[in-house]
Formats: sequence, C-alpha cells, structure tokens
Amino acid sequence: MAKRKSGLGNKGVEVLFSSSKAKKVKANEASQEIEVSKIGVSPYQPRTNFNEESLKSLVESIREEGIIQPILLRKTKQDEYELIAGERRLRAAKILGHKKVPAIVKLVGDESAAIYALLENVQRENLNPIEEAIGLEKLIKKFKFTQESLSKKTGKSRSHISNLIRLLSLDTYVIKLLSEQKIDMGHARALLPLAKNSQKLFADKIVNQKLSVRDVENLVNAKKTPVLRKSSKKAKDSQLLSIEKQLSEKYGVYAQIDYSSSKKNGKIIFKYSNLEVLEGLLKKLGYKK
Repeated sequence: MAKRKSGLGNKGVEVLFSSSKAKKVKANEASQEIEVSKIGVSPYQPRTNFNEESLKSLVESIREEGIIQPILLRKTKQDEYELIAGERRLRAAKILGHKKVPAIVKLVGDESAAIYALLENVQRENLNPIEEAIGLEKLIKKFKFTQESLSKKTGKSRSHISNLIRLLSLDTYVIKLLSEQKIDMGHARALLPLAKNSQKLFADKIVNQKLSVRDVENLVNAKKTPVLRKSSKKAKDSQLLSIEKQLSEKYGVYAQIDYSSSKKNGKIIFKYSNLEVLEGLLKKLGYKK
C-alpha cells in the first residue's frame, strides 16, 4: 500500500505550544539524566503497534551513537515522571539495559501532553489511520473538543479529522484489515455506505482480488443502485423499498420483493455473487445440512 501523508508538515507542534494553555518549548533547553525505572508510559499514547524492524534499527543506532535527542517527560509525583514523547527511544534504551536516559522535563497539563503525544507520533513515524482516529477521538471525548477546535489545536484540517473518525464506525473486521495495512484508507472509506456484514464481504474481495479504490467505489455504487429491469409495472411503494433495504442489510445480499396487488401474492428474491456468499446466506436463514 502507498505510504500515507500525515497532512501535518511542521505545523502541528508549533500550533500546540503556541497555545495559551501550554509552555513554549525552548530550543536550547538543557536535558537531564532520568532513571528509566522512574518513567511511566503515557496514557495518551496513540500508537498500539510498533514496527519490529524499525525498533531493531533504532536499537542498533542507539547502541552505536547513544540517544541523540532527549525524550520528553512531565513530572507526576516526587521523583516520578510520565512520558510525553519518545516511547520508541525509551523502549530501545530498555532493550539495551540503559539505567538512565537523557530527557527534558516540561511543565504541561493533560491536554497539552495528550496532543503532543499524538503529533509526535504522526510526525516521526506514521500512525496507521485507526491509531490516529482513536487518538483524535480520545482527545475530543477527554477534553470536550469540537472537530473545529481540535483542528486549530493540531494543525490538521477539519475534514481530515472527520474522515478519520468516521473509520471507527466500520465493521471490526475491516478495522483490523486497515490496522494491518492489508487495505488502505481509500478502500475503507469506500466501504462506509455499506451495512457492516456487506463491508466484511467487500473487504475480503479487496484483499483476495487486489482491487483498487476505484474498483471498490464502482462495486459499492452498483450495490447501492442495482440495475432496474425494463418493466411496465408501477414503481414500488416506499414500504416495499424499505423492507428490501432491511433484508439486504440483514443478510448481506441484494434482496428484491415482487408483489402482485391484484393477486395479493408475490416472491422474495435474494441475489448472491458466489457459492461462499450463498452458504453464508443459508446459514443466516437457518438452513442446516
């Protein structure tokens, strides 16, 4: 999958520390040696996956050159600290058995610490879209931000924030594939209009058939607007259309109701694309071999 741009440039951290609620970072601020055992992890760390190869490379770099850039901490209790930024460096130092690490200790509140943790991760090494979305949603819930105010705080556009957070409404199976980079953000966004059971079916198609984003958009649009058969019959009433939609969402396949008002009878048709989809439909209908 293509590497994603963060959309931040160098703007985010500058925006954060120009906030009236945050202390500005001084470029020449002296670092100090802090015992590793006294440093706790940040509760605002958005990253859940750490690339093993990248971490190994960092370990070798620190083994040869040491920690060139200090980690960033804030004091929580007497002689106890909380990590704000630099978890990969701290992890590497622990692997190497370092007892102390160079650190800058800042006097910042929860809000600034949380925003900085998100920005530091995005700028240094791309978070996957789900990690970034979860981080943004936590900021909104914890500090009562609107998307507009969070945009100003982080330097991200409002549409970028909105598009990321919408991804969290996807089926958990699709979220897992996106987190593992088996599909990309464009694929995931294209699946949003579908019911969750349909999202899973389409996600499998993306992986197995190596579909492009445009391919997926075309398939989704075709599913939302099925081709109508030429007919002289009157258009279906809204109640029948509503029932068709509910059946399609429940069973994950296109459902069609043909009804004769004169004979007071009709039929329900389920359309499936392959035998695997048929097997799933039969199970949902209660069929047992």
